[in-house]
Amino acid sequence: MKNFFKGFFNKTVSQEPATSNSVLLSAISLMIEVSLADEIMDISELETLKKVLLNEFEVKENDLENLISDAKKNQNSSTSLYEFTRKINDEYEFDDKKNLILSMWKIAYADGNIDKYEEYVIRKVSDLIYISHPDFIESKQKAKREYENRKT
Repeated sequence: MKNFFKGFFNKTVSQEPATSNSVLLSAISLMIEVSLADEIMDISELETLKKVLLNEFEVKENDLENLISDAKKNQNSSTSLYEFTRKINDEYEFDDKKNLILSMWKIAYADGNIDKYEEYVIRKVSDLIYISHPDFIESKQKAKREYENRKT
């Protein structure tokens, strides 16, 4: 199972969809939580979510809408971040967790504005998945640089 997540970002190992969907839906639910933290899921945040899923998570384009819809349902019915972060902790290796935090920052930066609630959600998830403060800040700065490079 650990090998699947090693390949999740390195794009080297494949796994059965049923096994991967549970953790993938948890990751997507956390990313959606960030986009909804300011109570508005901006179109740029949705587009960035789709790009992240296609490029970082190797989701097939024809699966995007269903996965996002399922993750939204999970996120809406969830009572806490813990159920999602527990799955992430059980299955992700450290680098995968850092990449998840980076992906969350990319979504937060998509609309050009980091809302204090978006930052709070990312900070909370970082704490729950044992990402250090320096790694949290490094991911934030990297996402900001990527956003600024896209603007120019």
